[in-house]
Amino acid sequence: MTVEEFTAFYPQFAGFTPAVVMNEYVAQANARFGDFGEDMNEARRLYTAHKLTLWAFTALLASAGKGQTGAQVASKKVGEVQVTYSSGSSMSAKANTGFADLTETEYGVQLLGLIREYARPRYVK
Repeated sequence: MTVEEFTAFYPQFAGFTPAVVMNEYVAQANARFGDFGEDMNEARRLYTAHKLTLWAFTALLASAGKGQTGAQVASKKVGEVQVTYSSGSSMSAKANTGFADLTETEYGVQLLGLIREYARPRYVK
């Protein structure tokens, strides 16, 4: 998948800056999802969109000066708005490790479904 193919499918990410971040996540997606058969490009798009969303959220926190820049969200609450951050772990540190953060975005949740589907043993009758 190229950056152009990704932004054609998800135009909301067109013009994402810095471009080096998008290029890196596209490269990571291409390296990770080669064995997803016909869903390979979907998995790559979802992974890239997920990581860009997390990156943009972290950048938004940093620009707002919230002090919890890059911290992993440990718990959330909707009524009376409460967010708890885990200590010592940042989203950027987890960006290249596993899929622990997939539940943080809708793109990640969809990707998690694909990963689970391809993790099941397939039997031929």
